[in-house]
Amino acid sequence: MQLDTRLRAAAEMIPQGARLADIGSDHAYLPIALCLENKIEYARASDINEGPVSAARANVKKNGLGERIEVTRADGLDGAESFEPDCIAVLGMGGELIASILDKAKWIKNGKITLVLQPMTHAEILAKYLSEQGFAILDERIVCDGGRDDRIYRVIKASYCGESYELSELEALIGRINLDRGDSVTRALVEKNIRILQTRIDGKALSGANADYEKNLTEKMKSYLETKK
Repeated sequence: MQLDTRLRAAAEMIPQGARLADIGSDHAYLPIALCLENKIEYARASDINEGPVSAARANVKKNGLGERIEVTRADGLDGAESFEPDCIAVLGMGGELIASILDKAKWIKNGKITLVLQPMTHAEILAKYLSEQGFAILDERIVCDGGRDDRIYRVIKASYCGESYELSELEALIGRINLDRGDSVTRALVEKNIRILQTRIDGKALSGANADYEKNLTEKMKSYLETKK
């Protein structure tokens, strides 16, 4: 099974031999691919909606993986603890929603569990949640699907360390590891955020609202780009 750029980046962060719980699995593409590649032995694919669950069951059956992938309807991580996963993937949701799903499952505060997360929006909210709750960001990547800046995704690998830490606004938005890497996709995401912030600045100027926060963050992003030329 061919995974798109976003799912392939997540797949590469799944540990070899993991027992995977794929939350919001949709069509179960990720666990199916990982089983076919013999990277994992077992997976639990879940979604809150019946339509994706039915599609996932059909795909699992089609690939002859019924004994290796359990498909169930569930809200977030409800019931996942009984599966005893050592890796949890939550992909393709908003950063706020992913943080909310994690926060409801206190049992994931376990250093033996790897989290692979891919927020579609508000990655900074998710990153701040992780830092405040004591989850170390072990690795992260920014990938671009099809060369379009509206399809730039951040994938985060994390695990509980028990110690909270601070992230700057830029680190929360882009990722400390990504900023250090400074590759072309990271720079593209920074440039995209500068454009978004400039739109906010222009809108606040018209309404007379204070835009100091946006201006300050924009200057930090521009300064970062200068160092990466």
